[in-house]
Amino acid sequence: MQRNNAAELLIKLALQGGGAHGAFTWGVLDRVLQVPGLQISAVSGTSSGAMNAAALVQGWQRGGAEGARAALAEFWEAVAKHNAMADWWAAGARAWSDSAWFKPSVSPLSFNAMRPLVEGFFDIDALRRSPIALHVAATRVRDGALVVFHGDGLSHEALLASSCLPQWFPAVEIDGEAYWDGGFAGNPALEPLLTAPRDTLLCVLVQPLQLGQIPRQSSDILDVSAQLAFGTAFRRELRDLAISRRRADQRFLPSVRERILRRLRLEIIAPDDGLGALGHAATDTRLHQLQALRERGYATADTWWQQRGEAKGDAAGWVEQFIG
Repeated sequence: MQRNNAAELLIKLALQGGGAHGAFTWGVLDRVLQVPGLQISAVSGTSSGAMNAAALVQGWQRGGAEGARAALAEFWEAVAKHNAMADWWAAGARAWSDSAWFKPSVSPLSFNAMRPLVEGFFDIDALRRSPIALHVAATRVRDGALVVFHGDGLSHEALLASSCLPQWFPAVEIDGEAYWDGGFAGNPALEPLLTAPRDTLLCVLVQPLQLGQIPRQSSDILDVSAQLAFGTAFRRELRDLAISRRRADQRFLPSVRERILRRLRLEIIAPDDGLGALGHAATDTRLHQLQALRERGYATADTWWQQRGEAKGDAAGWVEQFIG
């Protein structure tokens, strides 16, 4: 196999969200950041993917690829230390467990347990100054629209909005608008990254592209239902990309965007199986669980890199199953 020249690997990253499963993405990024000559021009992230994206961008601003690796490790170790997700899960479970199905008046928590971690860890000025453009996706509550925060629009509130699960957290208000988790509208959002045809668009997912088997148990059904709910927007965007690219191929004088789509190289790194089915709960932020997810992501990315160069970068190829 002829491996691509690492010195020419210019990428943009799209990072999917999924609670503690974001530690899988930590492992993927930890391996990708070790590729010699790697250059990252932009990152789009949703929910825990937005946290990974922000940690990478902040670390890169301070120390390049090695700084990004260190920041990612520091962030996930801080998650385990704060045990923020476990805290809000426990509180949410108490509020929703026995009575949730019978009392629709039960409300989300009045606080966001992620706030101390986000405000204490992320330097917004560093995120805005970084040479890597950061795009954070959130869902506008009043109409379900995807809103992407970037540049001067980046803030702690934007990061919290991107990861705001409405069952547990109060909506995050920014400039008079209320926002929920970005996974409803774009998980991850690809559109902000479709600007440079020479870059590889690398999507890092925490959900498998296909189910290994049909869930039978109620807990498995709930897990897969959540995956489908938060993965539909991404699959729809892939489908639209493929259709747009086919149309571009048929035009004699394509537009600038269509020329970008013609040359787009899209690659996907995803787990082979559902992480929840493997015993990794999306709410379990104990350090040994996060490290296990990180190791799985690292190994998956290492396999991707070793196999890179095979004919699998055609954006339309990934979505042939969706458009027939």
